[in-house]
Amino acid sequence: MTTLKCAKCGNALNTDDRFCSKCGTECRIVDIDISLPCNSEEVARCIAMLDSMEGLETVKQEIHEIVKFVKMDCVRTQMLGYPSRFPRKYLFIGNPCTGRTTVARIMADILYALGVMGNHKMIAVWSKALMGATIEKCQAKVRNAVDSALGGVLFIDDIHLLNDDKSNLAQATIDALVTMMQIHQDDLVCIVAGTPAEIEAMSQSHPNFSERFDRVLTFER
Repeated sequence: MTTLKCAKCGNALNTDDRFCSKCGTECRIVDIDISLPCNSEEVARCIAMLDSMEGLETVKQEIHEIVKFVKMDCVRTQMLGYPSRFPRKYLFIGNPCTGRTTVARIMADILYALGVMGNHKMIAVWSKALMGATIEKCQAKVRNAVDSALGGVLFIDDIHLLNDDKSNLAQATIDALVTMMQIHQDDLVCIVAGTPAEIEAMSQSHPNFSERFDRVLTFER
């Protein structure tokens, strides 16, 4: 394990430290020059594509912060041996045609270019396609969708439509998805998308639903 030290006084530092606790020197450890497993040119290209989209200023700012967090997470992992803990579960809230799918694809490209995802792929599925005729078939469809996206990104569109179905099959699908996200929290990025009013209704029907996600991005145009 590498020991980080203040360049001025030699005091031991943590990657969270912005200033040395002994002499007060500004450290900026996240900017330290180490070899990160990323394609910087591809990351810059993806960010430029994101920034060129009309509106979505809050979403853009959030993704810029995510990129910074992932880079810092790589420093923690590479230099101190900490387990990776960058956000992997996202809820996109926005009306149709606000760029939810496009941004999900850009995020998949960014995460792969940053070197934190093993596969350069995004599997997109419609939420209703995850429901089957029986609880077992619902579980199998969710499992198959997750398995196909392992190492990459699973994008589930119109997640709120599961809330329209009051049968136990919809609940079984949601439960299976939550379980699979937990099982594969280290080798899957999951993005689900829905419209604002319907997501609000879903959160009321399933109180813990929104809490399952690391980040919630709101799409406004």
